[in-house]
Amino acid sequence: DALDELIFKDPLTAKVLARFNRISDSNDAGTDGDKYEDTDRTLRRSTARSVRHSEMSKNFERYLSEGSVQKNGGMFNSYQTSPIFQGYGTHYATIWVGTPPQRKTVIVDTGSHFTAFPCKGCLDCGEEHHTDKYFDPDASSTFRALTCGECHDAKCLGKRCIFSQVYTEGSSWHAYESVDRVFLSGRELSAVMDPINAAFTSDFLFGCQTKETGLFVTQLADGIMGMSAHPSTLPRAMYDKGKLEHNMFSMCFKRELHVSKQGVVAGFITIGGIDSRVDLTPMVYARNVAKSGWFTVFVKGVYVRANGGQSVRPDHRNQKLQRVTVDLFEFNSGKGVIVDSGTTDTYLHKSVAEPFDEVWREVTGRSYSHNPVKISKKDLLLLPTVLIQLAAYDSTPDPLSHKLETTPGLIGEIDPTSPQDILLAIPATHYMEYSPSRGTYTPRIYFTESQGGVIGSNAMQGHNVLFDWENKRVGFAESTCEYQENNPQTEEEVSMLVDCKLGAPSLSISCSDSVELSKCDKESNADVTLSGTEVWTRIVQSPGTSTGATCEEVSISENENNKGEKMEVQCDGKGICREFRRCDINCANAIALGSAGEGLSKEPESPAVNCGGGTWSACDYSCSQTRINVVYMSDGQCHEEKGLEFTRPCHVHACGREDPCRVPFVIHAILKIRGAIADLWTKKSEEMFAEAFAATVNRNRNPDEALFGPGDVIVVRASAWKASDDNIFGDTPDDESQDEVLGMQLVVETSIANYNAILASNEVVDETNGRVDHRARGPKYICDESEMQPLAAIATDIHRQLAQQNFVPMMLEVLKQDERDEQLDRAHVSPFHYTFEDGGFLQQSKVVTSWTIKTDIGGIESELDSDDMKYTSGTSPMLLLTLTATALVGYLCTTKRKATSGNGTKANRNAFQRRSDLRTRGKYSRMVLARDDVSTIAGDDNSIM
Repeated sequence: DALDELIFKDPLTAKVLARFNRISDSNDAGTDGDKYEDTDRTLRRSTARSVRHSEMSKNFERYLSEGSVQKNGGMFNSYQTSPIFQGYGTHYATIWVGTPPQRKTVIVDTGSHFTAFPCKGCLDCGEEHHTDKYFDPDASSTFRALTCGECHDAKCLGKRCIFSQVYTEGSSWHAYESVDRVFLSGRELSAVMDPINAAFTSDFLFGCQTKETGLFVTQLADGIMGMSAHPSTLPRAMYDKGKLEHNMFSMCFKRELHVSKQGVVAGFITIGGIDSRVDLTPMVYARNVAKSGWFTVFVKGVYVRANGGQSVRPDHRNQKLQRVTVDLFEFNSGKGVIVDSGTTDTYLHKSVAEPFDEVWREVTGRSYSHNPVKISKKDLLLLPTVLIQLAAYDSTPDPLSHKLETTPGLIGEIDPTSPQDILLAIPATHYMEYSPSRGTYTPRIYFTESQGGVIGSNAMQGHNVLFDWENKRVGFAESTCEYQENNPQTEEEVSMLVDCKLGAPSLSISCSDSVELSKCDKESNADVTLSGTEVWTRIVQSPGTSTGATCEEVSISENENNKGEKMEVQCDGKGICREFRRCDINCANAIALGSAGEGLSKEPESPAVNCGGGTWSACDYSCSQTRINVVYMSDGQCHEEKGLEFTRPCHVHACGREDPCRVPFVIHAILKIRGAIADLWTKKSEEMFAEAFAATVNRNRNPDEALFGPGDVIVVRASAWKASDDNIFGDTPDDESQDEVLGMQLVVETSIANYNAILASNEVVDETNGRVDHRARGPKYICDESEMQPLAAIATDIHRQLAQQNFVPMMLEVLKQDERDEQLDRAHVSPFHYTFEDGGFLQQSKVVTSWTIKTDIGGIESELDSDDMKYTSGTSPMLLLTLTATALVGYLCTTKRKATSGNGTKANRNAFQRRSDLRTRGKYSRMVLARDDVSTIAGDDNSIM
């Protein structure tokens, strides 16, 4: 144990501190054969194969000989989430640019490379139409226009790096390359002061527009933000500068029927990871077959499902699924099929038009057309759902997963030859565009492309879509896409550069308790000064990240800022830091005061005092957390109560967050609690919920057979459950106060820990104390595939428990009794108070759904192989390989309704106009500089998509 090496060599101090060693040893999470104990539930768990540092090399060699590996993946939960707003057929985000920051709104477009917006002096750039005034470079102390020697994707003209973009329907803009400080956030001015945004602010290259034409002038957003797989995009720039842990982002779109310059929230964007708190199904992954440029998927089939349905999972057995004949070669030719948030509608290959119409007529009795129709919402729900089959990221069947037919988003038995493929559902509520002014619906899936296709934002709608450039995949999860202003994220949960965060110090050993009182035997020694050591204990609220300051550094820095005396700090890696402060006291005071807390009385905490005890520390990188009890005493200090320190295992937060060997599976569950009040949710509420949740799942098991402990449970979201949440359209009343609150919705994640994982021999060791640096980034543990099967079985057992109809009522009964036994502070009001008192509320509370997240993403080739392509009968493997190669080559050589002329000449514009769609409302088809082929969107005045 770290505290075995005493900070001070004084024998008396060593004797005084020995009790801390005994406490720590009795709860040691790293000792072979030790038991963990949680005093609330007395939940014990064996760690039979835990290994000490001295044994690591030997075990590492043994594991390598058995073929064990380090796994790639994790929870990808270091991220920044910001709202997305509804535009005219577009969705846009808010970025803040410069010092001090100026607000700009930009269309989010995965079909574009560059970010650009109007700057002061821009000629006829539609300032009156946009949400904000032009960006003023002179008002930013950090703005810099690139000089000719620094040009990236531009040409030097007039000592500036000039570039332009021209679009097929006639829109264009001209700009000069510039660099300034940029961060993504909400539109409110408070975003400027948010420390989270400071952690994500990056120097970023963008286009300072000097001229706009066409739809760019009249659009609601100020500019455009390219989000393609290109080095010029903001996510990639943030990743390259170490602001993001992973090179990925996700977007989740809703559809709102009105727009405003003040912004109408219509989803959210997540930079650097996955925010799955409002997802309704597990995320499933399609392969990105393009190495760079765009996010390109391989379409393997199209289906039409009778009688609609909002989800990929049918509502009932009468919803017959009809397959459309697809020529894979033509469908995926040219650039391939890209997922493009910058195109309003979905455009598929023209060869599909006739077979699609045949199936449509068979299902509906009428031909498919794009004529506007007036229908009721009830009839809208009965229109067919269109489903698109995408090649799986990993086509190898996973023996550890649930049965494929039970996993929403996987095609399963529909295509037995490729059961791991992805099925993307586009319901009528998404592909039928509603015009409020006309009261009509218009189908917006088109079959017009000569090569490849575009899965547009109407297909993305209602999905949390992950664009994972890092791992060459595109993920889809059905989601409410609900963004809440009171997002509970904190800086330490999302940013890469995060310092350790410590709670308030509490006095554990007083100066009088540490001195040698034998020197004070004679009355004449009353004024003799004795030297001792005070010990102050601090709970680790967040261990921080590997690039931030350590807990020891934070403690010392805070002490120096407070002009305190020099001290030493030791953190045990289990959620506790001890501060050792030299002190002096005379014999009279030492005898009078006695041990810490003696002769003192407990006092109620005032609003100005928060001792912060009684809750568990953050789950540290060592996968342990500690709880101490702290009381406020009459001397005005917070004191740690002796003998009330407890340590338990945990596998959330920092532990195993990016190491699939330590936490290979996570159970994601959504619960709805009738009558509960989300506004009363606190950290103490979460801890007591975790206790009751774990106890209920493990209720029929012996303590040493528990599937998991309360330290493995985290509530990632606690929000109000409103009546509109159960509305299939998601409609809310004009007066939100009329939207009835039914209770509280909880999103719960439970980690399945692998206690057999072994630290690799290449671990990082802190040279100052010889301990393993658990904060070092990247997978450090090794494990064997044979260990995964029993852990997958644990996940299955948990799902069985959650599927029981009375699970939530049973859990709430346990929680009710726990709250009675806990004797909580009078200031604590349970969020479940009304639920406990109403038996009807208990019975209406339920588990909505649950699924398993496999944290190992696996490793696959980036190109498709012949086995992945065996879909249409009579197609040879060689032809299919040729198809793949052709699609990839075509992707590199052709464009999506875009020209490749360096200057966007009139001749090229006319040529591309002739082959573009007759309807221009859904896109800006770009004519771009040389290799830069990108796309975005626009809308008409009456239609919102």
